[in-house]
Amino acid sequence: MRIQRGFKVKIYPTPEQEQQLLRTAGACRWIYNHYLEERTNYYLEHQKTLTYKEMSANMTRLRKELEWLSDTRLQTLQQSLRQLEDAYKRFFRNDSKFPKFKNKYGNQSFRKVTGWSVNNNKLFIMEGLTVSFRGKLPISREGTLTISRDKTGSWFASAQGFEERNQPKLNGSIGLDFGLKNLVITSNGEKFNNIRSLDGLTVQIRSAQKALSRKQKGSNNRAKAKLALARLHKKVESKRTNHLHHVSKAIVGKNQATIVVEDLAIQNMMKNRRLARTIGDAGWGDLLRMVTYKQEWAGGKVIKINRFFPSSKTCSECNFVRKDMSLSVRNWLCPSCGIEHDRDINAALNILKQGVERLGVEKKALALASAKVKLSSVKHGNEQIALG
Repeated sequence: MRIQRGFKVKIYPTPEQEQQLLRTAGACRWIYNHYLEERTNYYLEHQKTLTYKEMSANMTRLRKELEWLSDTRLQTLQQSLRQLEDAYKRFFRNDSKFPKFKNKYGNQSFRKVTGWSVNNNKLFIMEGLTVSFRGKLPISREGTLTISRDKTGSWFASAQGFEERNQPKLNGSIGLDFGLKNLVITSNGEKFNNIRSLDGLTVQIRSAQKALSRKQKGSNNRAKAKLALARLHKKVESKRTNHLHHVSKAIVGKNQATIVVEDLAIQNMMKNRRLARTIGDAGWGDLLRMVTYKQEWAGGKVIKINRFFPSSKTCSECNFVRKDMSLSVRNWLCPSCGIEHDRDINAALNILKQGVERLGVEKKALALASAKVKLSSVKHGNEQIALG
């Protein structure tokens, strides 16, 4: 089975190479900000928007006027314009907010479409710039190469590529309930621990934040304090991401044909100030994303059920619905059938039942539609025979 996936590796430029990367990223950032301002002003003045073609033609003339800008390849600068174009399209589709200006103190990046190659552990980015990397980049690749630097000062290269994988035999279904005490509870009764990545570094992060707030803006000491804080946040993120990959791999590794989850409104849940920090630290959104694409790689399917279904309050045996039940109640006795439930396992079982019912309805609808198509085809064929 051939799958398409993203590859990301850490690269190790020399100090001279890093300056070259920063100059390229800076030129791309300047082009993005310059044409974001131009496009905004042009719309306010003419009630029309600048197209990518118009901006690209204008940029070609601008490179001849600005000597420092001509040092950066035209193709790389054009990718910044395409990023701006994509940001506008997402805004008009209501997928994101209006594009913002890029900050030189944030993440830095630029993209290349062609002219880059991989040889063992060496990445050729452009003429005079070949860097070492650790990890795996695709031999059979598609799309662009993205070079980026995060707030800790580390450099990365990422690209889309293809990979051959053995497709496992899938059978059965499983329901997942996301929680805070336990990160995930399956309908089989298995529970995955929530490691609470922030807990071990909360004191250090607060101390680093206080130290940063005391530093004078623009000073070298503030830059050092900002870097120290960014490294702590990166440590938390790496710890969480590593755990989520292990959990998602274990879930998908059960070789279930269907995984059923709730369609959680995580952003709305984060508005609860008492639970926001814990929910954010759990990483439900990232876990759901990982489970989804890994299940698709395996050839399976992920079904989302209605978020308003009372999975925790419904008895999985007799469907009795309990009206009130606070989060502190972890076990409850059904007054209708007398069965004692573990709150989370019961919720996972109900999620599974809802998913199976929905899957059955979809299959019936598909079979009915297929039967109608066949019947229509038969009638059409009979009409042709009669006319002939």
